[in-house]
Amino acid sequence: METMSVLARNKKQLTYIYSSGSHLGKQVLGYLQGIDKKIETIDICKENLGDTIWIELAENLGLPLAKLFTVERSDIGDTENFNTEDWLKIINKNPGFLQKPIAINGKKVMQVAHRSDILKFFGVDSAGLEKGFNHEQPTISSTTEDEKFI
Repeated sequence: METMSVLARNKKQLTYIYSSGSHLGKQVLGYLQGIDKKIETIDICKENLGDTIWIELAENLGLPLAKLFTVERSDIGDTENFNTEDWLKIINKNPGFLQKPIAINGKKVMQVAHRSDILKFFGVDSAGLEKGFNHEQPTISSTTEDEKFI
């Protein structure tokens, strides 16, 4: 029996969960704004996610909740004995601890470690260009009017 997801899961919609307090989160958002697809962005600095959603995300990623967040440079101290409830309280009060954003497309969920990962995840060619076949000859003449190339 399949459990029902709390998050909306649509293959035609991309969901991006990030913290505007994260440098990587803001960079990846810039990449996403260039994609011609419907994107739902959730900035956890502006809107809290429910505890159930955090738990679902961790399960979908196959990670303990603690691994979703970066707390090394904080004054939280030793987190070794923190339980799920402790982590949920911490992230709700410190959304900047989500340094690696989370991308969702249908049933696929990924925590983004590098900017370019998001392009691979959503199946976008790096330059947004159509790929040609190897046997096709490249266009080497002008394809526009009144333009001269030197």
